[in-house]
Amino acid sequence: MSKRVSSVRGAGIARKRAALTAGISVAALLLTGCVQSEREDDAGADGDSAVDSTFVFAASSDPKSLDPAFASDGESFRVSRQIFEGLVGVEPGTADPAPLLAESWETAEDGMSTVFQLKEGVTFHDGTPFNADAVCFNFDRWYNWTGIQQAETTSYYYGSLFRGFADDPEDAVYESCEANGDSEVTINLAKPFAGFIPALSLPAFAM
Repeated sequence: MSKRVSSVRGAGIARKRAALTAGISVAALLLTGCVQSEREDDAGADGDSAVDSTFVFAASSDPKSLDPAFASDGESFRVSRQIFEGLVGVEPGTADPAPLLAESWETAEDGMSTVFQLKEGVTFHDGTPFNADAVCFNFDRWYNWTGIQQAETTSYYYGSLFRGFADDPEDAVYESCEANGDSEVTINLAKPFAGFIPALSLPAFAM
């Protein structure tokens, strides 16, 4: 008699467990279906999901400037590197210059000029083509800063490395820029600067 009762009880427990498992499975399927239904309801006409794709990144402080030429802090450059590129980059894991917007370059023996061959088919965010004229625009912009734009606290990297501006060219390293067609540009220096190419890898000199 006791064996039969035990057997009956065991069968009952097994059925309860099976029923519970089935119930959990059904509930999970219903929840999945509801979530899927909500996603489909939120999808646009083209089927794109309405899930918020914003990426939130915690930084140690706010960027001081979104113009890399006027920045000297790491948090500003952390942001600007995601927006702008320079002529020259660096080899990963080293400080050696590497092609970026300029595919190659050749510096004259006297160190007074460098010819850059530019990447083709590159555009700015608004669709404007990146070309030799754009390179000259940037160099001339930096060189022609006036007033507070020349302050060390404002344009630290240009002032420190290129040393002078158009209104006081005696100490200036930069002299002029020439566009040789769309994909070739020549930068002329007023005096030799051995660190010219490495300097251009700094985010402050992004185009």
